[in-house]
Amino acid sequence: MNTEAAGNPVERLERLSYRPAEAADALGVGKSKVYELIKAGELELVKLGRHTSLIPASSLHALLKRLREEAKHR
Repeated sequence: MNTEAAGNPVERLERLSYRPAEAADALGVGKSKVYELIKAGELELVKLGRHTSLIPASSLHALLKRLREEAKHR
């Protein structure tokens, strides 16, 4: 039930996965960079059904964490 009409905020579900184009937008890079990161093993790609490829949100967070850690050690 949508409780927004009653003046209560609607609860939003946490985003669990992204399609490659959405992940590119979220990271601020192009789709080709996302595919490079997948090929290099830097981002996880999971399949749901036969045609849908998804990148778990946790994989995006882990990539950013690794990049921040690497930047600290430079």
